[in-house]
Amino acid sequence: MLFAPILAALAGAALTLLAGEECSQCRAEPRRTVLCSTHLGEELVALREERSIMARSKERDERIGALERVAQLTDTHSNAPSPNVARFLADGLHDDALGVRRRALSLLIDGQHREETVRGVIDGWKAAQRAWKEIDARLVAMATDTAKGSSIMTRQELEDWPAYLEEVLAALGGLEDERAHRELLAVFKWPLDRTPGRFYVAAARAALRADSRKGIETILDFALSLEAELLAERVPLRFTAGAGLLSALLPAIDNAQTPHVEELLAAVSRFAARKDVAATPTPPLGAASQWRAWFKTAKDQFAERLTALE
Repeated sequence: MLFAPILAALAGAALTLLAGEECSQCRAEPRRTVLCSTHLGEELVALREERSIMARSKERDERIGALERVAQLTDTHSNAPSPNVARFLADGLHDDALGVRRRALSLLIDGQHREETVRGVIDGWKAAQRAWKEIDARLVAMATDTAKGSSIMTRQELEDWPAYLEEVLAALGGLEDERAHRELLAVFKWPLDRTPGRFYVAAARAALRADSRKGIETILDFALSLEAELLAERVPLRFTAGAGLLSALLPAIDNAQTPHVEELLAAVSRFAARKDVAATPTPPLGAASQWRAWFKTAKDQFAERLTALE
């Protein structure tokens, strides 16, 4: 009995050392991943069991546990992540429970099969957008009093869902992939749409992780256009002042305002400083012509495409 704690500690240490190890028999080829018979067998059994849990369990924590156990399969052959594991995790980005989606995202972007990760995160972003549109429609209905109390917004919908969308945007930026980059730049539409300002800022920060000429130009053009629209008072507040929880949280998901323009331009300034290119205008607001001159001077220092970033 005296040796039990020691043995347990040694077992834990062994597991820690094994995490992230490579397998000499598993290999990642250009068009496929080949697992050794041992790891392939483990994967088939695990996926069968964990798919059953994901399909039948009503408990969020049980489904999260299934995701975590499948993700751990990669630890023993990190040199050849399985596309099947990544697909399983990507399916979690469509779960009914937001907590499951968030955990699936964190597991998917942590050393899993690259191609399936890119596809999974992009599909997860589209699913998150669809969910947000439903929430947003209810927000507008409540704020305009058309719902007449028939709809109740939860704190999760008002706080956690916007935070999750920001997490997915950050994940898209971390992929450093042309397809993911296009999804980020698609966020920057006409300033009068109903995209919350915080999403624009999150998308800009994510997109600026790449040295993309198109990305910088898109963000800069959007920020300068938004500034002009705000000055002309053509970007009205979506939500009016009120009382209670709803009014306290709505400003965080309102459409873009002047502080968001400042954050967008500040993100470009930080990028320029990090890349050691020409100094950006100071102060950033009210300097549209200087910003355009800055981009014209510096644009040749940025990559036109991201295909090399793999």
